[in-house]
Amino acid sequence: MPFLKEGDPLTKKYFSLITLVISLTFVILLYPKLQNPTAFQTFVTQWGLISIFVDILALMLLALFPVVPFALIAGVNTLIFGWFGGFLLSLSGSLLGASLAFFLARVLGQEWAQPKIGKLGKWGNLIEGNSFSIILISRLIPILPAAAVNYAAGLSLMTFPMFLLASLIGKVPMIVWESWVGHDFWKIAQNPSRFLLALLIGALLFGSASFYFYYSLNRSKDSST
Repeated sequence: MPFLKEGDPLTKKYFSLITLVISLTFVILLYPKLQNPTAFQTFVTQWGLISIFVDILALMLLALFPVVPFALIAGVNTLIFGWFGGFLLSLSGSLLGASLAFFLARVLGQEWAQPKIGKLGKWGNLIEGNSFSIILISRLIPILPAAAVNYAAGLSLMTFPMFLLASLIGKVPMIVWESWVGHDFWKIAQNPSRFLLALLIGALLFGSASFYFYYSLNRSKDSST
């Protein structure tokens, strides 16, 4: 077909849009199961040998459209696959989904976004010049939507290897904590004090990361003026 030439930017955008539409359709279909740990556990395990890939696919879709908190699904993963296996699957699915979101944003929006970033002046230069540390620290701030971070990185000039490395370093401690919180949330009736302990530790650790991010950003801004 003449409009599907390999390497054509329009072709890449066409397939990216199709990917988004298909992904959104699957998220809508999966939404009822994502809200209930038993339903999601049944859905994943019914696939037998390929249940691992089904789980990773669901996590990738959530990276594009986070309709439920990631910690809840990470917690279910620990119930299905154990602590270590659940953590590895959550990390793998999250990184693959982040990578997909990065490339979709790059193909569909970078050309449009770069002139807008250029108009930010020193703020734009600050963001582009500190993209690695911004992505890394943002992964350690629970209140920052991971999907927004993925899309923003794709719109920037940041290279994919740098994005992936910063995401990996930041996501490891975050997903360890999210797995803990999610697991204890679904088991809160059995051990409510441990769930509260997880929240407290997360508030202390990741709250510190938030303050460090704010301080570093202001310091970089002052040094550039």
